[in-house]
Formats: sequence, C-alpha cells, structure tokens
Amino acid sequence: MERSVNEKLIDWIKEKVATEYANDISIVLLYGSFLNGTSHSKSDIDCYFIPKTERAYQFANDFIICDIGYDIFPITWTRAADIANLQEALLPLIGDVKILYYSSEEDLHRFTQLQTILKSNLADKEKSYAAARQRVDNAYHIYRCTQNSAAPSVIHKNAGLIIMTLAEAVALYHHTYYHYGLKRQFSDLQKIPGIPEQIWKEYLHVICADNAEDRLSHCGRMLQTVCHHLNIQIPSASGRDPLLQAEPLQNIPRQVDYPALAAFYEEVCSTFNKIYVCCESGNAILAYLSAVCLQEDLDYIYNHLGARPYNLIEAFHFHDLDLLCNNARTIEKDLVDFIANGGVFLKKYDSFEAFALAAATLPPEAFPEK
Repeated sequence: MERSVNEKLIDWIKEKVATEYANDISIVLLYGSFLNGTSHSKSDIDCYFIPKTERAYQFANDFIICDIGYDIFPITWTRAADIANLQEALLPLIGDVKILYYSSEEDLHRFTQLQTILKSNLADKEKSYAAARQRVDNAYHIYRCTQNSAAPSVIHKNAGLIIMTLAEAVALYHHTYYHYGLKRQFSDLQKIPGIPEQIWKEYLHVICADNAEDRLSHCGRMLQTVCHHLNIQIPSASGRDPLLQAEPLQNIPRQVDYPALAAFYEEVCSTFNKIYVCCESGNAILAYLSAVCLQEDLDYIYNHLGARPYNLIEAFHFHDLDLLCNNARTIEKDLVDFIANGGVFLKKYDSFEAFALAAATLPPEAFPEK
C-alpha cells in the first residue's frame, strides 16, 4: 500500500535531523490530529523541534504538498517550560506528543521532566486555580475591549477568542486540558464532571448567535457563569471603559513584506482546508472556531505585513456554512494572487518526492529561519 505524504514526511524529518542537524536540535516532536486519530484527508502533520544551536533554526520550514500546508517550527526550552507551567494554551505540545528524535539521553530526560512538571501543575490545586484565574482575566480583558468596538467583525472574532479562553479556564480549574485541541473543545467541555450546563450552553449560544450584539451578550453571560463556578470576583461585565480599546485595522500606507506573506500562507493553508472540511461536513462549531483563528491571522498580516484587509468571520452563519466556505475560497485566491503579483513564489509541490528533491538540492537560505 502506498504510504501517505504525512507518513513519508515524518520519515524525512527524522532522517534529515539525524543526518544534518544531530548536533543542533535537541528533540523533535509530533502532536495533533495525525497523532491522535482526528485527522481528515486534508490534514497536515503538526511538528516542532527544540533548538540546541542557532543553526537549528535553518530547519524551520513552511511549505505546501498536494495543497496541504505544513509548518515545522521551533520552540525554545524556555517556552516549553512556560507551557508546562500552564502559562500558555498549548498544553498538548508537551502532554500529547510522540518523540521523533532526540539528540541525547540528557535532552530526552529534560523533556520528560517537563511532562512530569505539567502533570504536577495540573494536579496542584493552587497552581491550576491560578492558571484558570489568569485565563478568566484574559477573557475579561478581551470582553471589555470588545465592548468598546463598534465593528461587527471585531465582535464576531473576539467572541470566539473569549469563549475559547473561558473554556480553557474551566478545564484548568478541573485539573485538565483539551487533549484534542479545538477539534473537541466543545464536546470535551460538556464532559467535564460538575460544570454547570449554562457554561457550555452559553458557549454554544455565542456560536449560534445571528448578530454581533447577541454574540457579545452571550459572551458576557458565559463570563459571569464561569466566574461564579470558579468563585472568582471580577468587576461587573456591564458598561464601557474608555481606557480599553480593541486593536483597529491600521488604515495607513505600509510596505508589503511579500516573502513573509508567502511563509504565512504556506503555514495557514491548512487552516483554510480545515474550514472547507468543516463546512462540507456540517461541523459549524469547529468552522466558527477555525474562522476566528484565521481571522486573527488575517488581521495580523494586514496590520504588520501589508496585506489587503480580509473580512472572513462576518460570513459565518451557523445554519448556512456555504457562505463561510465561499468567502474563505475568495479570500484564499485573492491572497495567493496578491503574493504572486509581488513576485514571490510559494514553496508548493505536487508530490512528496518533488518536495524532497527541492529540499535536497536547494541551499539552506531557500528554507529560511521563521
């Protein structure tokens, strides 16, 4: 049976690191849908490495094979420790991984110690509560910023950020996290023992809302319910604070960074695919969450890389996913054309073999540090 591109790529990663970066990379790890069994036909592999030397960063790479975007990226030991200490929402990157390569027994031990620390922190009542409280504070800040925005697109996007952050807070409070990431966040939230139904119902109401006002209103109710469940006292969620403002899209002339835009698209091509698959399968919840994440990225490349403004999220309607799907395809095509008009070519290959040949023959600067 012919092996899949993902299987071939995993073997390529292991061999490439062992033969060319053995003294530069401490450890290489696989996580995500390909590993946990939730992948689909357009799924990539999720892979990162921890550098040992500056040269290791040359291994970082974004590329597209058979219309699937791949991102092999570095995480420092310091950031990995922050994740283990519950400072970031990326706990599966420590707790749910397969080790593809390690440079030494010392490097392996150092990583497994982080896994032990993660488990210990989750089990520790004070540490898990502090982490949950921090997530609630983050969600509250986003909520207050959103109240000061009149732009429906900002509300639609930030509402998703709020419910994802509050769901994470609830999981941490109950000494756990979402092992399957956003793909099963809603269903796994429902399964946490002892949480009020109102929490996950408001989460769903936010996604089902027909307009920005209702979406923000249900965010406020979810925030209040989560605070009550966690016994957290925060200021009233009503009213407006002029000191808090949502980050606007910067309507000023700026230079376009076409190479950075190409690398961005090579990475988020997989998010576009995720949206298409969700729309085709009728998975409205994950379609919304994925669109929120992609909108955040699209806003970033407009503000910082000189891309055109793209409004993806306002096309989301719970009962008509075709609108989102069509809007995503329009935006994707326009972004690809925009990059091409800038004279930058995407690292895009029709087969794994074509990718492997290019990777073997092109100099390291063709696969630059992220």
